[in-house]
Parts: sequence; C-alpha cells; structure tokens
Amino acid sequence: MKKIITILALFLMISMPMASADIVSDLDNRVDEYNENAEYVPSYLQSLLGNEVIKLVIVTDEGDERYIKAVTEDSYITTFEEVDEDTEFDASMVVGLNEATARTILSSSDPLNEFIAAKDNGEIVIEPVGLINTVKYTVANVVMQVSSLFGF
Repeated sequence: MKKIITILALFLMISMPMASADIVSDLDNRVDEYNENAEYVPSYLQSLLGNEVIKLVIVTDEGDERYIKAVTEDSYITTFEEVDEDTEFDASMVVGLNEATARTILSSSDPLNEFIAAKDNGEIVIEPVGLINTVKYTVANVVMQVSSLFGF
C-alpha cells in the first residue's frame, strides 16, 4: 500500500502544472496563512510594513524579474497580484529579493526571524518611496534595531 501511495504522489507531482513551482503562486498561496497570524507581527514591523503599497521585485532562479503589487492595511495583506514591470501604481516602498531568499523564508519554521535576518544581511532590500516614507522607514528601522538589542 505504501508503494502505491508513493507512486501516486510521484505521479501527481510529475503531472502538476509548472505553475506549482512558480514563486509568485507559492507566495500567493501563503497570503491567507500570513493574514491569520498578522496580529502576532511585532509592532515595530507593523509600523514598517503595516499600511503600505509595496512593489515587490523577485529575481527568479532563472534570472527573470517578477513584479508583485502587495497592499497592506493594518498589517493584513489586502491585495497580492502579479503585475508587469511597467505597471504604474503609487508604491510607498519597493522591496527586492531573490527567489532563493523567498523560498528560505517560506520553508522556515520561523519565517519572521528569517525575514529579519535576510533584511539585516542585505538579502532583502527595502527602499521607501518619497520623503515621508523614507522618514517613517528610518524611524521604524531604528526602533527595530533597538528592540533587537533588548531581545524584543
């Protein structure tokens, strides 16, 4: 019986459309899970990412760039959609990372700390758009660094 289940699982994996290995689809599939846990996001991250229009740029393993418009309200993701590179929208920040970093965060048992570590070591780049967002980002970043010093 175990052998039949293994063969069936292998068949299903082979016959799945390639989109299942697509990083945008994989991220999109996690939006509901993120929203279910958004209340546990530390306040300093809520101030950084809580009410934003984010242009997410992911460099895939093949070297292509994928673009996502993500809108957050009170730390909940309300919009998550792939867009073209030249799609115009009023992004408050641009976030860039590569597919390997995104997959590491997705597969982590502690994605929040994995995200913070990737941000701290430069694997995730966050660029605020405009003066007000730059000031807000700078303040939130300082609070985040001070909080981490005290173990919060």
